[in-house]
Amino acid sequence: MSRASEQFLAEIRDARERLIETRLTDTALTYCIAGLSRIEEALRRPVRVVILGEYNSGKTSVADLLIGAGLLPTSVVANTQVPVLMTYAETASMFGVTEAGTRIRVDGDENDPLTDIAFRAIQVALPLEHLRRLQILDTPSAASPAAFIEDADIVIWCTVATRAWTESERALWASLPPRCCRNALLVATHKDSLHLAEEVTSVTERLRAMTTGLFRDIVLVAAEGGRDDGAAGHAGATDTGAATLRNAVASLAGEIADRRTHKAEKIVRRLGRLTFHHLSSARLRPEIATLLTDWESRSGLILEQLTAGTRTVPSAIEELLQAYAGFAELLSPGVILGDSIPITTARALTAPLHWPANGAAAQRLVKTLVSDLTALLRMLAARSTAASPRHGDYQTARGILLALADLDGSFAALERMLGSSTPDATA
Repeated sequence: MSRASEQFLAEIRDARERLIETRLTDTALTYCIAGLSRIEEALRRPVRVVILGEYNSGKTSVADLLIGAGLLPTSVVANTQVPVLMTYAETASMFGVTEAGTRIRVDGDENDPLTDIAFRAIQVALPLEHLRRLQILDTPSAASPAAFIEDADIVIWCTVATRAWTESERALWASLPPRCCRNALLVATHKDSLHLAEEVTSVTERLRAMTTGLFRDIVLVAAEGGRDDGAAGHAGATDTGAATLRNAVASLAGEIADRRTHKAEKIVRRLGRLTFHHLSSARLRPEIATLLTDWESRSGLILEQLTAGTRTVPSAIEELLQAYAGFAELLSPGVILGDSIPITTARALTAPLHWPANGAAAQRLVKTLVSDLTALLRMLAARSTAASPRHGDYQTARGILLALADLDGSFAALERMLGSSTPDATA
């Protein structure tokens, strides 16, 4: 996880904890806290690397290279007839997963009677720092590759360098969903069988030509224990390619973490907006609620006219800002400009913001503007409501939500639009 991703995760965790500390029982806030918790969980989920390939293609050896050569228990290396999931734990442990889904701890010793059980899968947990960020799934050759890619973030296909990318391998890879190619590596094992540098170059170039567009990168490795049945191989003095492989996986994992963070930022902003819009909506005085209803009717009509094509985007924005200013003054006199709002204010100040031309994107932008203006009015309405013992807590919650939704910047821009007008020529 990048530093930016870690910082964002820390920010939403802090926001969630501060919202909990308000001890408000508002329904919108409850949903927001639950949503933030799920987003945190998704961001903390390790990137899953799924290793696929035909029999004797060196899958388990590649897994061993990824976690650190020789760290896999010998009982795992010697038996790869079931999926093996490698995860992080404070202390090393190994579990067998039965057909019923029950996890049974085993020590991996050949004399352990539990190792005679026909497990559906094996989980190996190791205290390795990089396994906090990665989960590695070594798959059996007898099973269909498609059975393991549903939760895959990175897919590694193992092929033997001396006979790389056979017709059967091409057919198996083609049967997988196209999304697998987005974060896929082709790993050619048994690199040590290529004795000359020219042979390595030739194999690499041939694989690139045959797999164009199918993999993000191609890596050749000389993994010790290259056989899936656990039989040992030897790479001698040859560069195993382990560092290149780990760097390639780390690079893809970093991209995935950044994409997750980018998506999470959008979701958090949306969640913050929705929560801000609905926070304490049931606590308003009747006359204040009526004003908000009138605003929603007015803004809704403008949106309908925009959608129908009877109003342009600039005129819709101008009308919305003027209407907002009027309602804001009714809720909190003097909050905009004072006694009157010059018509030239909105017209003069919409141009510098470069609003988009008419179209679907422009209409979505105007709808977002309406939502934000509505949120501003709700905030003003809350200030107009008689103070209660929880008023301060609601103010605190609103401040947190403003930051989550990144609305403070939007509201500052709106304030400049409404409060920094050019002089009215008719004044």
